[in-house]
Amino acid sequence: MQSEASGGSKQDSRKPQTSDWRTRIIVGDQLGVEDPPAWMPQSYKTLYDIVIDPRYPCFFGTQAERRGEMFYSYVQGKDISGMAATMATFARLADEPAYRKHNIAVFFEPDAEPLSHQAYHDHFWRTLQHLHDVDPDPEADYQPDPHDEAWEFSFAGLQTFVVCACPSFETRHSRNLGPGMVLLFQPRAVFVDTITNKVIGREARNQVRARLREWDAVEPHPDLGFYGDPGNLEWKQYFLSDENVAAIDKCPFLNRRHATLQQRSAMAEKAPSNAPIVAADVLGATPPAGGVLTPEQRIAAMNVARGVSGASEPFSLSRDGSRRFDGDASRESAPRHESASRAHDERDG
Repeated sequence: MQSEASGGSKQDSRKPQTSDWRTRIIVGDQLGVEDPPAWMPQSYKTLYDIVIDPRYPCFFGTQAERRGEMFYSYVQGKDISGMAATMATFARLADEPAYRKHNIAVFFEPDAEPLSHQAYHDHFWRTLQHLHDVDPDPEADYQPDPHDEAWEFSFAGLQTFVVCACPSFETRHSRNLGPGMVLLFQPRAVFVDTITNKVIGREARNQVRARLREWDAVEPHPDLGFYGDPGNLEWKQYFLSDENVAAIDKCPFLNRRHATLQQRSAMAEKAPSNAPIVAADVLGATPPAGGVLTPEQRIAAMNVARGVSGASEPFSLSRDGSRRFDGDASRESAPRHESASRAHDERDG
């Protein structure tokens, strides 16, 4: 759709009318669904009635709904397998000037009985993790980790602030938008002034805080912050507690590159020193004849599992052919590790 963005008249003719929300439903690579699931119209109406209220705290969302700058999608049951294709389409559309300010709300089919807050929390993070794990963008492997202030959830190259709303919010009413879980993906462009090309000012964001105090039955959450501010972490704001309890646990989201290394390392650690290590299991590669690594390949596999190679190899071979950690290796290797330790200390100092 990048090539289509060059023609202004073509963009205008393709932009859906604000009167029919169904024309803005994305499912896979399809834009516009005449017959959404039977449960979805009520879920949409509930969200619409809440967000369109002029007192609703997030006026970014109110403006988007009024202007028809909202896309929608849905998840049947707990099947999130189709979300990646939907989000890829959204990312392509968001790259066009006509849709740059658009958000997308993904409605999940309501449960027969509302789930616990923890259950919604877990389902939310499983969904983001799944999207990241199947992200077609090769740059996804090199995104910052969530504990980095620069991290924001990204899919197909599009950075978005993600809000999870669900029925288990009883006091934080601004995060309860209907009978089922709703994920709101807001591209960073939403928070940039179109005229000045600057991030929306702190004054406007402080107004949102003031409106939260009027709308919710609880004070604004202590984890709420502003992107780019020292100490601010975006992931803590995606799924809030219903009480004003700051998140102290580690982010459930794991960069897929680090996840792969951890999985490989765990597999390698579990293998007995004299057990065969299968190449396909450890390296994700085609196993050699017989499917078993030679002692030399075993060491290479162990090093790959830890993300190191060459002079940084932490494992070597014992005389009996078993693997051995370098901490038990000969004194000849000691200067190498000592110098590496000094370099690490100097970098962190």
